[in-house]
Amino acid sequence: MDFDRAISEPFARLLTFHNSFNRSIKVSFGAMSLLSDQRVSGDNSQAFALPTGNEPWGKATHWRDLDGPVKDAAIFLAELGIARAAAAFEDYADGAKGEFDRAGLTQVGAKKDGVSALHGFDAVVGLDTKDLTDLLRLAEFFDTARNCVVHRSNRASAYLASLRADPALEATLGRWPKRIGKWSISLPPVIEGHIVEWRPRHAILASDVFYRAAVQLDRVLVGKMGPAALTRMAAHWCFFADPPVPCRSKHNPDIMIRSQLIDRYKVRDLSVAETIALLRETDQWDAVRRAWTKRYPNGPETALARNRRARKADTKFALGSRSRKGGL
Repeated sequence: MDFDRAISEPFARLLTFHNSFNRSIKVSFGAMSLLSDQRVSGDNSQAFALPTGNEPWGKATHWRDLDGPVKDAAIFLAELGIARAAAAFEDYADGAKGEFDRAGLTQVGAKKDGVSALHGFDAVVGLDTKDLTDLLRLAEFFDTARNCVVHRSNRASAYLASLRADPALEATLGRWPKRIGKWSISLPPVIEGHIVEWRPRHAILASDVFYRAAVQLDRVLVGKMGPAALTRMAAHWCFFADPPVPCRSKHNPDIMIRSQLIDRYKVRDLSVAETIALLRETDQWDAVRRAWTKRYPNGPETALARNRRARKADTKFALGSRSRKGGL
C-alpha cells in the first residue's frame, strides 16, 4: 500500500468544492461581462430586458442603465466567494479534527496555540509552520476579510486595513505562484470603515490560499493516520456515515472499500487482501460485511449480477407458468 499522496475525506470534499468554485466564479462573472458587452453594442434607447427564469419576478426585469448594477453584482459575487471559500476551509478543519479523533490520535499541541487562520488545527496535528510565512499571511488576510464581509457588511476593519498596508503583503503577492501568464497578483485598496471593492479574481485567490493551507494540514494528518486509520475512514464513509459517500463499486464490501481508497482517497498499490487485513486490524471487517448485507440483501449491485438475477427470475416465472398450465 502506497499512501504518500493519500488524502482524507474532508480534503476530498474541499478539493471538489475548490474546483467547482473556480468554475462557478468564472461562469458567473463571464455571464455578467457578456451582458455588459451586449448592452454596449446594442440599442441603448430602450430598456434592456433580463429574463427571470423560474423566479417569481414576472417575465422579465427591465434596465436602462446596467453599468452600475453589473459593477455592484461583481463586487457582491466576490464577497460571497470570499465568505464561501473561508467557510469551506473551516468545514475542512472541523472534518479533519473529526478524522483525527476517530483515528484515536493524540494532540501534539493545544488548539489555542495554533495559527488563528488555520483554526488551531496546525497545533493539534503538529504542522510546522515556520516555512509557511507567505501562506499564513494571505490566509490571515482573507480570514479577516471574510469576517468583515459577514459581520461588517464588507466594511473594512482596522485590522484588515493594517494587514493590507503591511509591505510584506505586497512582497508575498509578488512571490505567489501563478499557473500561467505574466500578470500581477494584486489586492484592492483597503480603508478602515469603507466598503472594499473586491473583484472575482480575489475570491478565486482566497480559495487558492485556503486550498493550499488544507494541503499542508492534510499531508500531516494523513501521515499520522497511516494505512489502518485511512481504511477505517473509508469504511466509515462507505457504510456508517449519514449520509454515506457514494461509491462506484458495489461488487462486495472489500472491493468497495478498496475502490474508495484508490479512487477517492488517492491510495496506490492496494490489493484486496491488504484491504481485508487492514479492516481486520481495525475490527471493522465483520461490521462492514453486516452493513453490506443489510444494504444489498440481493447481492452485488453490478450489471452482471443484476442481469443474472433477472434471468433467474424470468426462469422461475416461466417454470411457474408451465406448472400452473399443467395443473389446469
